[in-house]
Amino acid sequence: MSFRLATPTLRSTARLMALRQQPMGLVKIHSSVPAKVNAVVTPPADRVQGSYHWDAERVLSVALVPLVGSQLALGASPVTDTLLGVVLPLHIHIGFDSCITDYFGPRKAPVLNKVMNAALYGSTAATLFACYHFNTNDIGLTEFIARVWTA
Repeated sequence: MSFRLATPTLRSTARLMALRQQPMGLVKIHSSVPAKVNAVVTPPADRVQGSYHWDAERVLSVALVPLVGSQLALGASPVTDTLLGVVLPLHIHIGFDSCITDYFGPRKAPVLNKVMNAALYGSTAATLFACYHFNTNDIGLTEFIARVWTA
């Protein structure tokens, strides 16, 4: 009698396991017939998120290499000072934004995320203004780095 009671449970468990472990089979990538069930709709490209954001991040990272190289090779220049004063704070902003998104996401810490993002945007704006002010009213970033390096 106990075997008969255990058999339906065993069979239903086996059916559940079989349902979970179904092979995917062949997947059509291109089809002339539109999918009617479980169709995946891709969202439109957004310039702030996704690949455009990744491209901007890579461009800023790659742009720092010739900027620092030209700064070392050519010395102080208003062009390198201006470009360095824009590219470097934006590069740092993207790095800190990734850290905030990874460790303090809006689902994990909604209030702290908003506070940290506001602080990040405020400090980035203040840094951009400070770099502009330092480049126009003082010796410039390139000359400052050269003086600190030789001091």
